Amino acid sequence: MPAAETPGQALAYVGTQGSGPGQGVVGVRLDSRTGALTSLGVVGEMERPTWVLADPVHHRLFAVSETGNDGVTHGTVTGFAYDPATGALTAKGRADSGGGGPTHLALSADGRTLFVANYGTGQVSAIPVAALLAAGDGKPAAQPASVDTHQGSGPHKRQKGPHAHGVTLDPSGRWVLSPDLGADKVFIYRFDAAKGTLSPAPVPFVALPPASGPRHIVFAPDGRHAFLITEMGGSIVSFAWDARQGRLAPLATTQLDPADFPGTRSGSEIAIARDGRFLYAGNRAANRVQVYAVQQDGGLTPVYAVDCGGQVPWGFSLSRDGKWLVVANQGSGHLAVFAVDRASGRLTATGSGLDVAKPTSISFTE
Repeated sequence: MPAAETPGQALAYVGTQGSGPGQGVVGVRLDSRTGALTSLGVVGEMERPTWVLADPVHHRLFAVSETGNDGVTHGTVTGFAYDPATGALTAKGRADSGGGGPTHLALSADGRTLFVANYGTGQVSAIPVAALLAAGDGKPAAQPASVDTHQGSGPHKRQKGPHAHGVTLDPSGRWVLSPDLGADKVFIYRFDAAKGTLSPAPVPFVALPPASGPRHIVFAPDGRHAFLITEMGGSIVSFAWDARQGRLAPLATTQLDPADFPGTRSGSEIAIARDGRFLYAGNRAANRVQVYAVQQDGGLTPVYAVDCGGQVPWGFSLSRDGKWLVVANQGSGHLAVFAVDRASGRLTATGSGLDVAKPTSISFTE
């Protein structure tokens, strides 16, 4: 590993589906001038760390261990301290995820509460970070402060029960939203920051068309709109967001593929530029990343679509300076780097990348 932090080098961590000795969280550096990636190797060994989330304020990294999809056992979340100079991770503690198959994380603005979506058994939990970090050195795993179990199912064979796929805090910091692939709903929770707990909102969910398979949701920076990507429906749903009442109102649906698309639709990741002008969506069915201009009324206008630089774009992340987008191509085991034109939103393949076994998520620290 580098002995000291290099100017112009952004540190990021890659979540993977790695399992067994020598597998886990991979560290990388991105050259903010050229887009070149450098691997730091596996810096945190653990079982199936499919989602990672950096907390740059406190130099922490949180990673799920996506186990417990058997419906019997629970998964876990591990908290690490990271060294900005070397990228090294030091495990500080762990927590019970509150359910099976944890697959997504969000963090409160003050860094005190971690939210977890448990795909396998359909729970959303809120975990006190202080308790998680204290549960190290062989101590029992910390327990969530609150756990809520989703209810519902759908017509598809993958929808026999709830599958919480995402968890997102709204810009006001008062509400947590969880898209559920199995229930075809986005569940909405009020977040009590003082207690670190979740409770159902007055209108506890918004329903989607059957077999949509809601996956991830993001908010516009101004908090007026939210955008949901559906996995099985292969679409983006635009909503108006009322932060006073914690309510979503559907506005429009944009399909990732044309009506005559012959394959199986599969939306994956979604991200929005810091200025809110452009939205990026992953299309696993066509191996593309698609760019949309965000209109004042929350509508989306297609701008550009680019080959993802591999197979099965599972996840991606914009660098914090907004200049680069890095795609985790799970199917081909490759990270691909794209330059972002912040004026037009267009993506240009740089040819830079790294081979990483089954990458699924990326989180930048700076």
